[in-house]
Amino acid sequence: MNIKKEIVINQPIDEVWEVLGNQFGEAYKWARGLYHSKAYGSPTIEGASCSNRACDTNQGKIDEALRKFDPELYTLEYEVIKGFPFFVKSGINNWRLSSNGQSTKVYMDFNLETKGLLGAIMNPMMKMQMNKIIEGVLEDFKHYTEKGIPSPGKEKELTKQINKAA
Repeated sequence: MNIKKEIVINQPIDEVWEVLGNQFGEAYKWARGLYHSKAYGSPTIEGASCSNRACDTNQGKIDEALRKFDPELYTLEYEVIKGFPFFVKSGINNWRLSSNGQSTKVYMDFNLETKGLLGAIMNPMMKMQMNKIIEGVLEDFKHYTEKGIPSPGKEKELTKQINKAA
């Protein structure tokens, strides 16, 4: 399954790249569904500060490996290497930024490949779920990069998490 989305962020491209690329390990600050994330591993790509990211999500723990990191072309690609259900073969997310003067166009291209009979059965439901998740992530990203604070949806999630821990 392939899901492509784009959104315009009212910030210059370097500001958007700062959050997306340079703060790769800190996505939990703005992305709904991520309770914690951290960068780890020695960089294997020039310009990157790490090689991997570990995320605690509302679906469980996942690990991602950087596949592309290019601050000059404003491209970032990572693959989920651990944490998907057994019927998911691979999940690769590619982000690309382009400048529109004082705003930035964000392109996201997500590819998920399922396997086996269960994967084939789950594919339509997963596509609906992933579409919803990706739209929320892009909304969260836009809000955070434009306003410097988590989106209302992310704030609600954080409040719920704090109340659950208390």
